[in-house]
Amino acid sequence: MKLIIARHGVTLENATNIAQGQTDGTLSAEGKAANEELGRELQQHFFKTIYSSPLGRALQTAEAIQRYNPHTHLMVDHRLMERHLGILQEKPYPVPYAEADVYEGMETADSMKARLNEFLAEIIQQHKEETIVLVSHGYLIKVLLSILHGWPVEDFHQVKLMGNSAYTIEVLRYDS
Repeated sequence: MKLIIARHGVTLENATNIAQGQTDGTLSAEGKAANEELGRELQQHFFKTIYSSPLGRALQTAEAIQRYNPHTHLMVDHRLMERHLGILQEKPYPVPYAEADVYEGMETADSMKARLNEFLAEIIQQHKEETIVLVSHGYLIKVLLSILHGWPVEDFHQVKLMGNSAYTIEVLRYDS
């Protein structure tokens, strides 16, 4: 299975250093334009299914991808939601801030790993020989890449953050 993993477009909150977590966020004009370009760019790949986080910034990105790939089916899955950021959510990130820092109510790497492993087990069964698109969020994508590469998920903060409206392609290996 081939996974095209895309991060949502840039938001007003990204630009003002607000911790979005599991909030919708508001795509900026730049984010909307970049999502249109992402949709056009992904036309070079054949895929039938797009999975998206239900959060507005990711879902609007997935919808832009689908506009340029109208043969696709868009499915929303809550397991692709961003990490819950606890008391930081909807507030400016503290200075200094490190991704390894843990704050009250913040979702753990192990919790993100558990929901991603459940999601991966399902899509492997449903889409074994297909290419699919996943649209999600920065922290969750870092944990996903950690899982796919066999890196310790507790060190996800060491994985390079994917740019907004960017994508990477990963081949998912599985036992048949």
